[in-house]
Amino acid sequence: MRQETQNKEIRWINIISPDNKDVEFLKKDFDICSTILKEYIPKIKRPKVETYKDYLFAVIHFPVFNRKTRKTISTELDIILFKDTLITNHNGLLPELKKVFKKCKSDETVKNYYLKNNAAEMVFKILDKLIDTRMPMLDHIDDNISDIEEEIFNGNEKKMVGEIAIIKHDVISFRRIIKPQRMVLESLSRNIPKITNVNFSRLSAEVIGSNIKVWNTLENHKEMIEALEHTNESLLSYKLSNTMKILTAFSVIVLPLSLIANAFGMNVTNGMPFMESPLGFWIVVYLMFIITSISFIFFKYKKWI
Repeated sequence: MRQETQNKEIRWINIISPDNKDVEFLKKDFDICSTILKEYIPKIKRPKVETYKDYLFAVIHFPVFNRKTRKTISTELDIILFKDTLITNHNGLLPELKKVFKKCKSDETVKNYYLKNNAAEMVFKILDKLIDTRMPMLDHIDDNISDIEEEIFNGNEKKMVGEIAIIKHDVISFRRIIKPQRMVLESLSRNIPKITNVNFSRLSAEVIGSNIKVWNTLENHKEMIEALEHTNESLLSYKLSNTMKILTAFSVIVLPLSLIANAFGMNVTNGMPFMESPLGFWIVVYLMFIITSISFIFFKYKKWI
């Protein structure tokens, strides 16, 4: 689907889920390089910036959270920038970009803000908007980390093992997508003046600053979830160690009782004392009780149980 808005001499073409008709349109109306057109429909995994004679081609990825799978996935934004025309291409997973375009179509104030001066300035404004809207995703991760922390210290360590793994995967995916952004933004800052002959150092610095803010927040989340994972593992190890300690103490206490029971249960005539006494059974039980009590008191004294 191809959409278009225009203000004075600045033109913005927004293509969602491009097909062969859109590729033919770019080839016919803008004489786009065949190398770009071959890459236009398939997903491009490597972010990049390429400069041509009259235009610039950039590929940048953004993280998108899938609520059903609870995973962060990557969505691609392709940018073709002429001096007075901006062409964006994406698969529809950037709702913020669609909202900006829709407001530019319906609200003259918003339109005049984005489609002002030249197309290159519009690129930086759009990218700054898209990067800033990643912050709510980071807030979502922060909320999950807080919930995990609370559950861990409420004694639900086993339950949190899976939750920690999900958040760690989310953070790793987010980092993998965000990290190359700064390289692309810096490359745009260097190469856009070649197309427009205008220096956008201030705008580019703001966009790069937004990227750094997202990255630093993500680093804090990474450190937090790793610390919680370590704490959770320590608590699980402590509980397991404590359980093994109790089981070991119980085995040691029961061992002499089993020995006594086996000894007095041997089929040997007159081989054991008390065998002929009517109180022999109770004497053996009393002996077992004494040994159990001594063992229990000893373990308590040593603070093993």
